[in-house]
Amino acid sequence: MNPLLRHRALFYWLVLFLVGALWIGRQNYVDQYDRFFQDTSIAQRMLSQKAVQHEAVLATLSALSHPPAPERLFPSLQPAMPQLQGLGYLPGGAWAGSTDEPPGLATAVAQARSLGRPVVLPRDAARYWLVAPSSWSLLVDARDLVAPADLPAGLANLTLAIGQAPLTLLARQPDATGPGWPLALSKPLGAASQPFMLHSLRTLTPASWPWLPWLLWGLTSALLVAGVTATRRSRADARRQQEQARLAAMARLSTLGEMAAGIAHELNQPLTAILAQTRAAQRLLDDEDERPAVRHALLASAEQAKRAADIISRMRALVQPRVPGRREALDPDALAASLQFLREPELARQGIRLTWRNANPGARPLGDRVALEQILHNLVQNAADALVAAPISPPAPPGANAPPGTPLPLRADAPSQREISLDGCVQGDAYVFSVSDNGPGIPADALPRLFTPFYTTREQGMGLGLALCETLAGAMDGRLAARNLQPSGACFTVTLPLAKGAA
Repeated sequence: MNPLLRHRALFYWLVLFLVGALWIGRQNYVDQYDRFFQDTSIAQRMLSQKAVQHEAVLATLSALSHPPAPERLFPSLQPAMPQLQGLGYLPGGAWAGSTDEPPGLATAVAQARSLGRPVVLPRDAARYWLVAPSSWSLLVDARDLVAPADLPAGLANLTLAIGQAPLTLLARQPDATGPGWPLALSKPLGAASQPFMLHSLRTLTPASWPWLPWLLWGLTSALLVAGVTATRRSRADARRQQEQARLAAMARLSTLGEMAAGIAHELNQPLTAILAQTRAAQRLLDDEDERPAVRHALLASAEQAKRAADIISRMRALVQPRVPGRREALDPDALAASLQFLREPELARQGIRLTWRNANPGARPLGDRVALEQILHNLVQNAADALVAAPISPPAPPGANAPPGTPLPLRADAPSQREISLDGCVQGDAYVFSVSDNGPGIPADALPRLFTPFYTTREQGMGLGLALCETLAGAMDGRLAARNLQPSGACFTVTLPLAKGAA
C-alpha cells in the first residue's frame, strides 16, 4: 500500500476509534452511575426501614398501660433486632432499664416532648439513644443495622454520620485515591427522628473500564476503515486501469497514425517514380525511335511497383511478431545497379550524382535482398534530402584515391557539387556498405538519438525511416551506424556477415 494512503487510513482509524471509544466510555460511565445510584438508594431504604422500625417499637412501648420491666423485655426484642444494645424508661422520674441511665436523658425527654417525636442522644460514633416523649429509650448500635453481606454488591464505601466522626458501614474499596472516575452520593435516612446522612463513594478504577467493548470497537473500526480503504483503492485501481487502457488506446491510435504516415512516406518515393515513368512513357509512345526509352520507363515502373509491394510487406512484418527473413548470399554489384537504375533519373533532376565503388567484387554479404534494398534506398533518399536542403558548397579539388566512406571530392567541371557515394568493402568477417554525402552532416545533439522511433530533424519527417532500417539490419544479424565526416558530410554504414565461401 502507498505509505501516504496507509498513514491516511491509520489517521482515519484513530479518529474513528477515539470518537467511538469516547462514546463507549461515556455510556459505560452513565450505566455505572445509574447502577451506583440505584444501589445507594437501596442501601438508604434498608437503613431507613430499620430507623422507622425503631420509632415503631417506641410507639408500641409508649402505648402499653402496664409495660413489662425493661430487663425482661429486652431479651425478647434483641434476637429480632440485633442492633439494640439497651432498653429503659423513667417511670415516676426514676430510671428503669437493662443498662445504666444515659447522661442527659431528662433533657432529651423534655426535648422530645416539646417536638412531639423521638430525638437522638448520641453516645459515641457508632451508638446512640433514641428517646421518645414517653421517656422510653432504645440504645442502638448503627454497625448492626444492616449486615454488609445484605448490601448491594455494586456499593464500595458507605459511611453514616451519627456523631462527630463518620461511621464506616462498608469498606470494599478502602484505597479510593488511585486513578479512575469517582462516584459520590449523599442521602439522609427516611426517618424524622434519625435523619442521619448516608455517604456512598465509589471509584471507577481501570479494572472497571470497558476494555472489552473498546477492543471490539477497535477491531470493528479497523475492519471498517480497512474495508473502506480497500474499496476506495479498488475503485481507484479500476479508474487507473481504465485511464491506462484509454491512454494505451490513444497511444496505439497515435502509433497507427504515425505508422500510416511512415508507410505513406515510404511509398511516396516509388509511387512518384512510377507516375513520372508512366507519364514519360505516354509522351514517347507516338515516337517509334523512343520505343527503347518507353520500355525502360515501363520496366522502371514495374520495379518501383514491386518495391512498393515489398515495402508494405516489410512494414507489416515490422509491427507483427518478428519472424527471421530468408537470407542468402547477395551480389553487391547487382544491388547497386538496381539502385542506380531506379534512383539516378530522379537524383539527376535534383542535380545529385550517385556513384558506386566495390573494393571487393567477389565478396558476398549474407542477408535479405528486399530488406537490404529498402535500407539502401532509405539511406540514399536521406542523403539526397540533406543535399537538397543544404546550400551548394564551392568546388573542391579532385581526389580519385579517397578511401570508402569519405565524401567524394567534387570535380571542377561537374555540373553540380552535390554527390552521394555508395561503397562496398570487406572488413574482417563482414561486408560493409557505406552511403556518404558531402552535405552539412548530422547535428551533434541529434546523432545519439538518430535511430529512435519518431525522432527526426526534418520538419516533414516522421522519424520512422532510420528506426525501420535499424530493425531490418538487426533482423539480418547486421548493424546500422552513422557518423559525421570531415570537413563536412555524413556517412551511414550497414554491416552484414559474409556468406560462407565468399571470396
